[in-house]
Amino acid sequence: MSVSPVSSLTPGAVVTASPQRRQEMLRQAVDEVVGSMFFAPMLEMARDNPFKADFAHGGRGEEMFGTQLDMELARRASHQTGGSLNDVIYDRLAKYVH
Repeated sequence: MSVSPVSSLTPGAVVTASPQRRQEMLRQAVDEVVGSMFFAPMLEMARDNPFKADFAHGGRGEEMFGTQLDMELARRASHQTGGSLNDVIYDRLAKYVH
């Protein structure tokens, strides 16, 4: 299943969307926020681990694109886990989406 980034959602797309599609957009936004606020910092700490081995280093590419990879992994992890935090935030905001 492909997960489209929230950044692809424009205000015009939200305004013209059906109520059901707006609920889906809200779920995507909640998943991305939870991913960026909780999973991304954990991945960043793991990447900055002082005990990492030289043989597992991805070289210059990892240095350049590691943060982007962390954000993508965090977004996907949040979407896949669908944890109770995601549900609580979604339920709190869903009543405002018409």
